[in-house]
Amino acid sequence: MKKLKFKIILFGCIALALPGLQCTKLDAKVYTQIVNENFWQTPEQIAAGKSPAYAALQAVPGQSGVYWESEIGSDEMITPTRGGDWGDGGAWTNIFYHTETADNGFHGWAWDVIYGGVGKCNYIIYTLENLSPAPPTLKADLAEIKTLRSYFYYLGLDLFGNIPYVTNFKQDPTTVVNIPRAQVFDSLVADLNSNLPDLSTNISLSTYGKVTKYFAHSILAKLYLNAEIYTGTPKWQECINQCEAITAGGYTLTPNYFDNFRDAVQETSNENIFSVPFKANIMPAGGGNYINVSSIQFNNALLTFGQAGMGNNGMSTTQPFYSFYDTTSVYETRVVNGNTNVYRTFNDMRTGQFLIGQQFVKGITYPPHQNILYASSNTLPAGLPNSDPSAITIYDDQSQLPLAYFDTMKLISNPAPWFRMAGLRNIKYWPEPGGNIGDNISNDVPLFRYADILLMQAECEVRLGGDMADALKQVNDVRRRAYSGSTSHDWTMADLTLDNLYAERARELAWEMVRRQDMIRFGTFLKARTMPEKAPDPADKHTYLLPIPSAVILSNPNITQNPGY
Repeated sequence: MKKLKFKIILFGCIALALPGLQCTKLDAKVYTQIVNENFWQTPEQIAAGKSPAYAALQAVPGQSGVYWESEIGSDEMITPTRGGDWGDGGAWTNIFYHTETADNGFHGWAWDVIYGGVGKCNYIIYTLENLSPAPPTLKADLAEIKTLRSYFYYLGLDLFGNIPYVTNFKQDPTTVVNIPRAQVFDSLVADLNSNLPDLSTNISLSTYGKVTKYFAHSILAKLYLNAEIYTGTPKWQECINQCEAITAGGYTLTPNYFDNFRDAVQETSNENIFSVPFKANIMPAGGGNYINVSSIQFNNALLTFGQAGMGNNGMSTTQPFYSFYDTTSVYETRVVNGNTNVYRTFNDMRTGQFLIGQQFVKGITYPPHQNILYASSNTLPAGLPNSDPSAITIYDDQSQLPLAYFDTMKLISNPAPWFRMAGLRNIKYWPEPGGNIGDNISNDVPLFRYADILLMQAECEVRLGGDMADALKQVNDVRRRAYSGSTSHDWTMADLTLDNLYAERARELAWEMVRRQDMIRFGTFLKARTMPEKAPDPADKHTYLLPIPSAVILSNPNITQNPGY
């Protein structure tokens, strides 16, 4: 896709020019801030001064190497090359196959996003610490930005492992080195715990999209959940403790799964612990939320959802991952304006996030798991006179074939016209009709959800052989929500296994930047995969970590490469 490729190159050029990135100019001037004796004086000015750190966070899930590396490196997302689309020098293919090198891949983009955020946080912390007189909110302001910095470092720890851990904006760049992963882990845990007492416990619209105590607990929970991978020592009970602290905050599951991801409705969710706010086409993230924009096809976006100028026919899901989902459905036949239409409702509402089969004009309404137009006696192509516009078959804009998505993808690259429909497309972030600008939408992206916390705690209880009754209740709470309150799909104690939890996390958390991490923790990341075929990774496990970009090492010889690259 030429459009996306251009954005990547542009961002890379900007990133290399920014101070603080790649830990080479930690004391450089920052021109995105107003620094003078008349600023940082009022609460409003301090809030404005902290805002660049949050703006940097938008680049994580909006459209960046962090998101793509986390998703396409797993089994839940693939970006095939369809004719001349999405080739980009093999960049997407290399992520899926785990064949990126230090010189080739989107990991450099991911590194720049992470250290761009770290650099902004360190600058803001330095500025706050040197204000005279100190504002009365200083301790809370510092705890907020230090915790946000910890999130960026958590991403670096997870993806790159052995990274520089710099907390002083004025540190001499020649002294910066990358330290062992376990040491980064210990530093993060200590920093998060030291800032917890000064973080807000307020959960309201006033703290939406802002760091709270529960954001810090969520980072700690993730660190402890994966501690055995990060340090060699499991910390399941410590993870449970953090999950219980989050539960004490009063979070609950939103009755409609999709309300957690729908623009405007998201702010009322009592499930989303922390969400990154987006507004279509607002920088610096290259625009708004790009997740489902990159997935669905152009005519599908326009004619089904009323989204003009979007739909890049890219990221998809294939049969092996889709097989985790319960596709059992209720079908209803209705005669509408002379057409015999069949409508489908999935029993598990989460399955409705994937588009499969023939697409129709206005054939899907919110929420997308129910009343899906599945088949129609009307087969006239779009544009011809018809008594029921909602039943008009959509055609692919390039191949002119019926736009019918299928889940079998035996090759990752294929120029055949029918291959444009290969792969299931995702609409988890509901494409609000008319709610986009260009190829971006305004749906916020949750980084932490209470459903994930419940499943994390249940997993740790199973691994410890702990409170299995509580673990079963937590999983069934998530499953009952998925089945619209029905208890008929509850698990029994015999169902409470790690294999089943692995599958349940796939169903609940698809395309939320957790799958790669889950696969590593459950021991499936290195294995061979099918559709498309992927050979097993080397047994040395070096692909658990991404290579440190060559540009980083060239700019600072003190930085050492990860093993195996």
